[in-house]
Parts: sequence; structure tokens; C-alpha cells
Amino acid sequence: MTNAMGPTLAGGMQPIVEDGYDLLYTPDVNNDALQREGKPAVFYWLPNSVRIARKAGSEDGDFLFNLIRFAGVENAGDAGGNKMVAGGVLTFTATMAPPDRVLRSSQEKIVKQWTAQPDFFWGIRNNQPPVFRPAIITSNNTTISNVSPIANKGTPAFVRPTKDGSRRSGFKLFGSLPPPNLPSVVRDGPIASSTLDPWYWQMQGQGSGSIDASAQNAYSTLVGAYPTAILWEAFHGVASPIVVIQALKLKVWSPVVELSIRGDWDTVFEHFSAAVHASYLWASADVAAEINNMRATGKIVVDLKVDQTLPGADKIAETIEKRSDLVLQKFMEMAQKRIFEPPAPKVDAAQASTPPGPWGLGLALKYRRDTNKLKLEYNETRQFAYLQEHTVSSSLEGMYDEIKKDPTAERKYFLSVFLNDWPRNLVRIVKPVVNWRSQPIAFLSVSIGYPDKDGALQWEGTTFQKTDAEGTSWKLGVTQKPKSDVKKPPEGWEPDRTFIKRKVHLLESTGIFDDPKIRVEVDQNVIDLDPEPNGTPMNDTAIEVRADDACPIAVGPITLGVMLDDAKQTVEATFDATDAAGTSLGRDPIRFQWKMADLDDPRFWQIFTNDPKVRAFYRYQVKVTIKGSLTSKGQTWTGPWINTSAKGALVVEVPMADDQSVVSRGVVDIMVVSAKGEVTRAGEFPPSRPTKELPAPGISVGGWSVDGATRDAPPAAANGSNGAEDRRPKLSDLMSVPFQRA
Repeated sequence: MTNAMGPTLAGGMQPIVEDGYDLLYTPDVNNDALQREGKPAVFYWLPNSVRIARKAGSEDGDFLFNLIRFAGVENAGDAGGNKMVAGGVLTFTATMAPPDRVLRSSQEKIVKQWTAQPDFFWGIRNNQPPVFRPAIITSNNTTISNVSPIANKGTPAFVRPTKDGSRRSGFKLFGSLPPPNLPSVVRDGPIASSTLDPWYWQMQGQGSGSIDASAQNAYSTLVGAYPTAILWEAFHGVASPIVVIQALKLKVWSPVVELSIRGDWDTVFEHFSAAVHASYLWASADVAAEINNMRATGKIVVDLKVDQTLPGADKIAETIEKRSDLVLQKFMEMAQKRIFEPPAPKVDAAQASTPPGPWGLGLALKYRRDTNKLKLEYNETRQFAYLQEHTVSSSLEGMYDEIKKDPTAERKYFLSVFLNDWPRNLVRIVKPVVNWRSQPIAFLSVSIGYPDKDGALQWEGTTFQKTDAEGTSWKLGVTQKPKSDVKKPPEGWEPDRTFIKRKVHLLESTGIFDDPKIRVEVDQNVIDLDPEPNGTPMNDTAIEVRADDACPIAVGPITLGVMLDDAKQTVEATFDATDAAGTSLGRDPIRFQWKMADLDDPRFWQIFTNDPKVRAFYRYQVKVTIKGSLTSKGQTWTGPWINTSAKGALVVEVPMADDQSVVSRGVVDIMVVSAKGEVTRAGEFPPSRPTKELPAPGISVGGWSVDGATRDAPPAAANGSNGAEDRRPKLSDLMSVPFQRA
């Protein structure tokens, strides 16, 4: 019986553009076999553009976008004259999800295009309506373009290459000195050294994004005067300076292929050493390029063969090589053990200048010939599941058309705040960051306190809950007091600071009987994100109430790294929270079980707690069970504990029965008779000294039993061995009594 396994790039991607929405479609790797069994073909869709989200997901709802620009003058009197302060706050929500009608229309085009076509992967060759599913996204790293010159507020300048070619041409960054008359923090008395640079840019919300193709991601940024002016004019025009980049990793499958990689690690290392530049860290694009160079020069040989019984096998193999990261991923699995990670106390690392790659960080090149003088050999034949990198990026447009259609709409999206005698007026904009669908959040709350003239904190607060409109935020303004006007100020207070108390209010924990595939542990129903009694003093304008801060462990989707052959096989994985050293914290472990029927269903594990000992460190142990029957024994083996950390997706490593550190049960003992007539278990050496053993009523050898009575113990031996005698049967003993069928 064949099931849909997942998308494949062997057949290529099919782009569909419908009413300005860009979509990509891929077929399931098992589409041909599915249709031969009378099942529908399966296709996967993936958005290929990013846009500003609208309220409630409707096509005519308000944009989830807001740009506030603020400006004011601080009257410093005789101390320093008037100081101008200007900047802005930009908040918006981005999404890749197309409208429902666009999705339906694009799917109809796929059906029309591929019905009755002979293509092995794409052809729809039966009367079953095809099934459409979103692509399997295992991770999503989001970034936003920066309209400032660079992130560290410097000014880029062109650097010419040296004559000997040892240095690449490019841009070098020179720091810019912020004008002293644009402070970000102003207090009575001396002005703080920290000032708001006119090119200041601080974006919140970047990093790990949702792995749901239909989800939304919210962003908020505080910017200086120059970016504010650029954003204001640009969003009133037809072009947008903001580009949202979502670097996705898709789980895809290959058809049955044979992949072999051969070479010599010395040659590979020498090639990378020759290609390396000063201050160079290897990222995925760099490694991929060098692999292609080595293949072209014959330093490594890559052979990828597809099952020749498939129609167009050679073309499929060519497509896999061009469109997938399969060769790169398998090479890196070996290279990280040989030329990137081994200790090299006497070898200087070749450093790099590129940003971190897909393996978490950029990799430095290190190698020891005395410990790594090995051949590069890899050969495997199977259906490969691997992670394919795919980047979706778009500029945020649409505001110009919205304002042109309705000029009064400008006031909904663009606000100007004039700070009279600023910074006497403090503004706080609070925004919740929570996934209401996957996190057990009842509601979020925030309280903002500012002292009165006696020093007692006066609190105002609000709550955020699931029923709130998308993009909801809360803004509070308070009048700033000079420090001298407060008699007994709270500890840690400064005139520009407000005290923030954020709390996450949770639902009850989920048990195994709620959903055995989703385990959520809730230690407290209310978790304080800021310390009592007064919370955290902050001078930030944009403040997040982030539910993830109460969830140090969030693992998912959790999938197996193997396939199950039949219903007799089950896999259990036990998860346990640990400290950074891998020592268990003593919490109740969580166990997930996989059977053949639910193999493709992911598991999720979360812990919500304010215990500082619980961080993003955990371990897991895998137990494999093959059930027996009335006529055959089963088998069970348990692998070692595997320590790991970080949030997000996890592919569980399943040990084989003969792996090291694996504990097995249920293997039938095989007895072996040596030339000297000694009977032992297979793989066991006879003892060099006699040992005490209780006499057995019968001995089973190869399916036959020997009926023998126990004998009296012999007298003490003269060699001082306490009179003990090896009671295991000799060959002569077995020959002295008749055999009978057990």
C-alpha cells in the first residue's frame, strides 16, 4: 500500500501567477504509485511572494500597517539651548498566504494543465480528484531590509583591490558620529552619552518565523529621523524600500536514487585552502560553488543514478542535481567530521567574511593530516528525505493604491506626533507576539507604572486575547517628571524610564489523553516575564509581550528519521529537560510513540515555566519494538540518551539494533560446542577460572534437550578455588544421556 510521502523536486516546480499572486506547485514523490492503486494524485503549494497582511485575511480589509513619525523640541534653558528630537515607529504584519479564491483558481489550472498527461510525477491519469496540500516547511528565518547605510550606523566606502590580488574589492564600513543634538535619552542634569543616531534602525520580530505557509509575522521598528523621512515618502509613492525576506527550509523527497561521492580528503582540504580568502567563513553558497569546481576538475567524483525503470530517468537525475541541495547536504555531513570540525592545535584556521550558513554558523576550515588521512567515500541507494533551501522575498507595496482609492485612509496608516517640550511626554507602544493557535495562552497582560511626586508607582494596564483584531497594539503616554520632583523614587528609576510588568496567562496542561501527539506542560497558570515587585525599568518606546519568553522549551515538528516497514514496528522517543551539561532536571519525562499508521504526523513538545533552571536544553532516548507472535519472538532495543538544544524542528535519530551503546532484548541465545567439548553462548569466551553456578535441571542445545539429574558437588579442589567446579555441560556429559525433542 502506497501513501503520499512528500513533495519532490525531481519533476521540477510549476509556477502559477493568479491576479498578481505568485505560487509554486510541486508533485508528491509517489504520485505514479498512488494513481496505480486507484488513489488521487497529491500536489503541494507554496507561496512565492510576501505582502502586507490585511485584517481578518480579507482582500478588502484594512492593512496591518502603521507608521508614526514624531518630532519635538526640548527646551534645555541656559544649559544647552533647544535640542531637536525626531524619529519614527513602524509596525506592520507580513504574510505569504494568498486569498482563498486565488488558491482555488491556481489549483484548477494545475488540474487542467496535467490531466491525461504522461508525465511520471505531474500526470493526472485517473478519475480521482487530486489532493492539494501546503508544502512542508521545517524552518523559516525572516529578515527585513535596512534603509540605513548599515546596521551598525556606519558609512560604506569602496575599497579597491590590492595589486597582488590578495584582497577582494568591495565595501569597507566607517563609523559615523551621531550629531550631539539628537539625544535618545534626556535627563535632568548631564546628558547621557547614548544618543539617537539620525540613521538609527532597530527592528523587532526578525528571526524564526512561522512554518505555516498561511501564517502571519508581525514586525516593529524604532527608527531615526532619516529612515523615517525615507519611509514616509516611499510608502506614499509607488515604490517601497522595505523588503521582507523569508529563508525557508522545505522537507522534500527524492525518488529511489543511488548517490556516490568519492575523493580524497587531502585533495579536498587543499582545494578549500587555495580558495579561501582572509577572514572567510564558509557559508552554503560558498561550499556549493567549490563542490562544483572540484567536480569539474575531477578532485571529487559525484555519481547520481535514478532507477532506470522510471520514465525519463536521466532527466530526473539531472533535475535533482540542478534543483536540490542533496549532494551539498550529504557532502557537509561528511565534511563537518573531517575538514571543518576536527581539533587542529597547530594549524591556523582559514577564517571567512560571509554571514552564517545553514548549519547555524559560518564554518572555519581546520584539518589535521595525521588524524584525517582518509578517503572520501559515500554510497547509498534509497529514497532520500532532505531539507531544501528556498528564499521568498518581496517589497511591501500597496499603500499608494489604497490612499489613491480612498484619500481619507491615509490617517489610518500614517500618524504624526508632535512632542511638545519633549521629552516631558513618554510614549510606550505595546504589541503582543503570540501564536494563538499553537500555544496554550488564555491571554497576555501588561502593566506600565510611573511614580507620582511621592515616589509611589501609578499603574495602568491592558490585556491581549485571542478575540482581539489582528495587529492590535496598546499605546500609553505619561508625563515625564524631573528627578528632583520625586521624593522617594523607586529603585532603578530614571525620569525617562517606566516600569513594565508583563505576564503570560496560560490554559491547563495537555495530557496524553487530550492529544498524544501534542504535549504542553504548564508549571504555573500565570508566568511573570518581569521580576516582582515592580517589574523591569525600561526606556524603550516599542515593547513586546512575547509568549515565547515563557516557553524555554518548544520542540516541533518532531519527526522520525526512518520509515516503518509494517504495523509490527513501533518507535518510542522519551524526552527529558536537562541543564547545559546534559544532566536531567528531574522533571517527569515526556514520551511519544510512532506507528506505521501515524508516521507522518508530527509531534510537538512545549514547557511553559518561570523556573530559571529550565532552558532550551533537553535530551531524548529512542526505543524500538518489533512485536512478536505466538510462533516467533519479538525484539526490543533502546538507544543511548542524545543531548541537544535549541527550539524548532527535530528529526529523531533512530538507532539500529547493532549500533554501539544500544541495549537489546528478545534475541534468542545460540549455544556453541567447542572442540574441547565446552558449551557456551555464541560470542562468549569460556571462563579461564571455574565459577560457581546453580545446577540446571536441563540443557537446551539447538532445539534438543538433555534430561540429566543434578550431581553432588565435588570436594574442594586442591588449587584453592573454594571447591567450585564449572557446572556447564561437557560434550561427554551430553553424550552420556539420550537426546529427546524439546
